[in-house]
Amino acid sequence: MSTRKLIIASLICGLLILVAGSVKLLQTANTDSATATLYAVGTTREIAGLRVTVTELEVTTKQTLVNVVMSGEPVDSPLSGWSMLANGEITTPLASTECVSTTEEVQCTLEFVVAVGTPTIVFARAGEKVQWLGA
Repeated sequence: MSTRKLIIASLICGLLILVAGSVKLLQTANTDSATATLYAVGTTREIAGLRVTVTELEVTTKQTLVNVVMSGEPVDSPLSGWSMLANGEITTPLASTECVSTTEEVQCTLEFVVAVGTPTIVFARAGEKVQWLGA
């Protein structure tokens, strides 16, 4: 095979790669993607008829403490739906979590494992999800 044919073949391959990359870029630009919104601690969000606020987040050497307030539609268990993304894994609240309930709201101090880095607190209910980014 001659050098000219090899150069022409490599140019054609390069053009095909550019066309394929442009098509893929246009596909992703036109796709509506669901982006997750991270809220700051202290932000109140409504999810499936329940108003939820992460009021405080504290990482100690033994655990991660997350204070939450929930009001609105009654919940089966205040702990259900809560999780934390930290240390490269998702964890649920520990059994020692304390909750105080009144007729209008539930206040809980959720206890999680120790978080290395910045934890993300997640609450999911009825197919919806809300996330708070710790400080």
